[in-house]
Amino acid sequence: MKNTLLLIALLIISSIAFSQSVSIINYSQWSDPNTFQLSPNPTITGYGYYSDSLSVVYDNKTFYEYNNQYYCIESWADYYFWFTEKYSHLFEDPGVYGLYYHTNNDLGMASYIASNKYLGEFYPSLFQLDFDDNKLEKNRLANDQYLATKKTSIEKLEGQIKEKDKSVYSKKETKESPSIFEKEEFRKNDYKRPSTRNTTSTAKNKSAKSNKK
Repeated sequence: MKNTLLLIALLIISSIAFSQSVSIINYSQWSDPNTFQLSPNPTITGYGYYSDSLSVVYDNKTFYEYNNQYYCIESWADYYFWFTEKYSHLFEDPGVYGLYYHTNNDLGMASYIASNKYLGEFYPSLFQLDFDDNKLEKNRLANDQYLATKKTSIEKLEGQIKEKDKSVYSKKETKESPSIFEKEEFRKNDYKRPSTRNTTSTAKNKSAKSNKK
């Protein structure tokens, strides 16, 4: 009897130890650094060889690495941009998130991540998403069903990541200075795509030639 009770107690303790806390955030906080700091840490991180050094230089900010480029992670918007870039095989049309990220569209980013566009079974973040009165076709983050809060779900998530994870780095691969993703430039609202600039330039040239005539 005592052995049975002891076994049950150990199972309960083990379950609690591997369980993760979950928070609830509003979609409007997707790009908010304070919300990111107060949220539970993501299960999947991406520290690279230069992450610590860059953190010292840039006021203790977090840097994740992908393809020899370092991304400053200050919000869930930043985190999932890095995640969709690095683990694009877990998403349908991952470039859609990049477009929302580029245009600072919090509703677009959050709804994309919460939709069936994410093909993974479990999420690397530990929060539920509130979309107020916005009607979504699907919100997989309305509850904790798809959150990796237990040992088994965490192992499944890590298994999905390792399938195509090419993030392994070594000191032999770090001879050059690290490249930093310039997110401030990328997310400027007045940013114009090259095709737009070329079209505008062509239109101006045509107008100038017409005036000369």
